[in-house]
Amino acid sequence: MSRERSTEWIFVGIVIVIGAAILVKTVRFNRYDGNVNVTIVKQKGGIPHLDTARRAASVKTIPVRTVNFKPGRMLENDQYGKLGYSTNFFLDVNSDFRVEKAARYRFNVWSDDGFRLKIDGKTVCEHPGDRPYSRTGCTVALSKGKHRFALNYFQGGGPMGLKVTYADMSGKHAHLVGENSDLMTFEKVRK
Repeated sequence: MSRERSTEWIFVGIVIVIGAAILVKTVRFNRYDGNVNVTIVKQKGGIPHLDTARRAASVKTIPVRTVNFKPGRMLENDQYGKLGYSTNFFLDVNSDFRVEKAARYRFNVWSDDGFRLKIDGKTVCEHPGDRPYSRTGCTVALSKGKHRFALNYFQGGGPMGLKVTYADMSGKHAHLVGENSDLMTFEKVRK
């Protein structure tokens, strides 16, 4: 092989290695998994309240590992990064979960703007209006076995954020909703 040909192959090899390194750094492998379904409904027009009539401009459903959308000016989480939504959208969050021990549990919802949390179809707590990033805590008695988690959230304008945790009443070990623990195990919603 000529010296010129060897140099070409070395150059091609370097380009492939650099390309692979860039690919590994920029592509988030295994990001499309999770036991919590999040449906994003982009609204045609403004949303002043959680019960505003929905007029969907677009709808997208993504599976996430945990309900943890960072406070900021754009919808963002660790799996997907910035999702491109900044104003006037709803999130519908759903998951089945199994309680390992019958007890009272505490759910904490941090949100900017409003939300409504339901367990097994019953409203557990809510803040249906606009608000800055704040926490609302609620408790619910849950029997051992399978349950359904559902949360509706809206973002009107300005900053946003949504995070939901659960814990037993001692509150010592809070977990993000979607994160399995010795208290609860989350599963994909079965229709």
